[in-house]
Amino acid sequence: MSVKKILKVWTETELLQSNITFLKEKTKSVYFPITNNTKIIIQDLIDTYQKIPCAGIAANQIGYDKSIFIGLKKLEEDIDAYELEKKEASSASSPDEVNEYADNYEIYINPQIDKVDKKSIQEEIEGCLSVPSISLRIKRFNKIKVRYYNERGEVVKKSLKGFMSKLFQHELDHLEGRLMIEHDLIDGYIDESSNLDPDIFQKLRDQLQ
Repeated sequence: MSVKKILKVWTETELLQSNITFLKEKTKSVYFPITNNTKIIIQDLIDTYQKIPCAGIAANQIGYDKSIFIGLKKLEEDIDAYELEKKEASSASSPDEVNEYADNYEIYINPQIDKVDKKSIQEEIEGCLSVPSISLRIKRFNKIKVRYYNERGEVVKKSLKGFMSKLFQHELDHLEGRLMIEHDLIDGYIDESSNLDPDIFQKLRDQLQ
């Protein structure tokens, strides 16, 4: 098991087409009991999550085509959600940096949304490890009801709201082959420490339409 490299859609100057193609493919369902291969994927997600400052990582972001993501288990009072999104959007991270919420995680297998409250909308900033150097403000449902499976094959049903709802929707998008850049945008911001060419952003947007 190991810390995996995150698949990114671009460098500061060019699109990474093979990564984009892979991230755009819908992942495959996991069957139970889980296989040794699935156990390896889960451990790689844990190892990578614990090393990289983030709120969640989908399996396809580290090169696996399975419907699994790792993410915060709960939003503790000491978690600065805005700062966490900012770190995900950062163009660079220190090799010595780790996820300060490394032990606060859940494994979400075959996740799905059962119901949304269409009257509850949030318009919050999001960062993404696979779309580095930018933050986007997009619309998502604020209250949702979800289900997923744990590693034992037991179904878990929850109601989520706020940041946890946004996190679930963001990671589920990954597993369904959708990038946050494809949503209708309210605002967008480039990391001030980045040299990202703004034209790349529009080029990818046009490509994905």
